[in-house]
Formats: sequence, structure tokens, C-alpha cells
Amino acid sequence: MTWQLTTFTILGLVLAAGFTWYERTHPSSKVLAMVATLAALAALGRIAFAPLPNVKPTTDIVLLSGYVLGGAPGFAVGALGGLSSNLVFGQGPWTPWQMAAWGLVGIIGAGWARVTRRRLPRWSTAVLCALCGLMFGALTNLSTLTAAGGTPSLTQWGAVEAAGLPFDIAHAVGNVVFFLAFGPAFVRVLQRYRARLEVRWTDAPTTPVIPTPLESPPA
Repeated sequence: MTWQLTTFTILGLVLAAGFTWYERTHPSSKVLAMVATLAALAALGRIAFAPLPNVKPTTDIVLLSGYVLGGAPGFAVGALGGLSSNLVFGQGPWTPWQMAAWGLVGIIGAGWARVTRRRLPRWSTAVLCALCGLMFGALTNLSTLTAAGGTPSLTQWGAVEAAGLPFDIAHAVGNVVFFLAFGPAFVRVLQRYRARLEVRWTDAPTTPVIPTPLESPPA
């Protein structure tokens, strides 16, 4: 198998597994609507900051969505956000890489929630946002090698990563700034909406009415 066929096969399996996982959670209509809204918000954040190369709030939105909603919804937010935003930026061999990378960011967010017991430490989460930005860049840079054709060498891989490093650093720094600016407030809003989704309405227990005996009339 060629490098291109192998990588696209792996990406296809990863994306199929992620969406199958999400479907197996049997999300309610409210969760589906919330995931769609967050994916649209992630795409809009990427589009709105298009003039600033790689400085986007998308990674933060995906990470925090996974933090609040869980791994499967977080993956869906990331993958759908990448796919829908490329309707503006253009689809290409980089799209599945971006979908898989942002989907992984959503899963990392869910794992971070377990590690921190949902307490959201400010500075360590900011560092995680920066690391996710670097990871996203390292993965999506591989799409350049895929499009180049042939089996890439280690030297070619190093050259591509080195060329993309300034953009990856800008992505990481932007993630930190965006998280410190709106991250905690964004999480509080999502947690309130999640609490509403978890409300279960039940019928009030009925108390049986015991009839009182009639008093006998006075003699």
C-alpha cells in the first residue's frame, strides 16, 4: 500500500470509529442540537479570525466542549467543526487530518475533566490548550506530506514540521490567550446548559385519600 492510501485508510477508520462511538451513546435531540451549535461556533470562530494565521479559538472551544459534554460529543464537535469550516476555507487532503486532530482534542478535554475532577485549574488548563495547539499542528502538517506524493523520508518530515513551527507556536499562544479571556466563563455556561439537559421530570406521588367516617347525629 502507498503512503497516501495507508494514511487515508487510517484516518477513515479513526473518523468512522469516532462517529460510531458518538452514535452509540444515543444522544438525545437536545444533545444533538448542542453539539451542532458548538460545532458551528467552532467553525465560526475559525472563520472570524481568518486574517490572523493560526490564531483561532476553535481548539479551545473543542477542548472545553469535550471537558463539559464528554469524549464522544467532544469528538463530534471537533470533527464537524473542521469539516464545516472548510466549506469556507476549502476542502482538500488536509480536511480529514484536521477533523481527526480536532476530534482528538475533544477527547483530550474529556480526559482532562476526569483528571481534574471538573475543577478546571486555570493555568494548567491554559498549558494544555497550548500543547493541543502544538499537537494539532504536528498532525495536520502531515497532510502536506500526503499531498506531495511518494513515501516521505524522515528528513522531509522534519523539514515540514520546522516550516510549520512558527504557525504552530502562534496557534498555541492564541489558545492560551483565548482560554484566559473566555475559557472559564464558557465552561460555566456549558455546565449550566448540561445541567438543564440532565433534568428528569417525574410524576408526583399520589397520596391516597382516606375517607373519614361520618359522625352519628346527636341523640
